[in-house]
Amino acid sequence: MVSIRLHNVCLDYPLYGAYDFSLKRRLLGRLIREPGQMRTIRAIDNITIEAEPGARIGLAGPNGSGKSTLLRLIAGVYPPSGGRVAVHGNIVPLLGLNAGVNLDFVAQDNIALLLRIGGRKPTRSVIDEIWAFTELETRMQRLPLRMFSSGMLMRVLFATATAFPADILLLDEWLSVVDEHFAEKAEMRLQNLVSQAAIVIIASHDRPLLRRTCSTIINLDRGRIASTVAVEPPATHALELREKRA
Repeated sequence: MVSIRLHNVCLDYPLYGAYDFSLKRRLLGRLIREPGQMRTIRAIDNITIEAEPGARIGLAGPNGSGKSTLLRLIAGVYPPSGGRVAVHGNIVPLLGLNAGVNLDFVAQDNIALLLRIGGRKPTRSVIDEIWAFTELETRMQRLPLRMFSSGMLMRVLFATATAFPADILLLDEWLSVVDEHFAEKAEMRLQNLVSQAAIVIIASHDRPLLRRTCSTIINLDRGRIASTVAVEPPATHALELREKRA
């Protein structure tokens, strides 16, 4: 059965270069070998979450509270430093620019790579269908992604990530770089994905969006769960991502 279970999960980031650079240590550094000197910062601290089919969970909190990091941990991008993570089901993680791509590879090869990572066969017809959704010129398939603007890159990543339905949908706020026409098109596609997904987890600063879309909002603070709020069941699970433009 599709499910997400996190039990007492922690994630530590190493702080490279965060050492004592005193004169004494510089002079004796080659002679002194002190174990356990690597400094770390705890990004996720003792979090327990369980999600079953039908769950619509919002992650809220200020910048640095751990929202995006928690999504990446659930997606398997980061291994936990402690605790247990068990995820059952096919995941579509919409987690931002450059996730899983090689900017030096041409667009077509990146699409094929992302499809393989997701367990899909990158046939010619599938790649052509994905590219048609981007509305970019055909010749650009043979250009390295490094040459793409942020908006063009987002089109390619979004079209690829959402080409197939998923059991678990993980969403971070990252569609603001695309133009209004594509944002509307992307919203319609996301609405369809959300309606089909068994579990949806959204990280957002937009609390009205979370209240409209989610049945539970988890407030994070410095990597810990500060509170969990139950929301009245939304009339629809359609995801409203279109940003207000002046």
